[in-house]
Amino acid sequence: MARQKKVTVNGADYHLQSVSPQWYMEINDECGMTGGKRNTSRYIDEMFKNVITSPPEVSNKGIAYFNEKDDIDSTEKLLKEIESFLRERK
Repeated sequence: MARQKKVTVNGADYHLQSVSPQWYMEINDECGMTGGKRNTSRYIDEMFKNVITSPPEVSNKGIAYFNEKDDIDSTEKLLKEIESFLRERK
């Protein structure tokens, strides 16, 4: 069963669900996060769409949700929360 966690970023609650280590490594490689030309916006979009389960507008729209709000701060903080959560041990 996937691990779950609720985090709060800038007053908003987000529910996270773990992904497989293989998926995580593959998306890191595909987006160049492990070397090569990075595609950070795609990486963030994939993390938001595949790790966030609630609110649904964030899991559906991904980074576009924060683009609409012109909110870089929450985008960066939420990504840090996601990466920290995915690296946590049970």
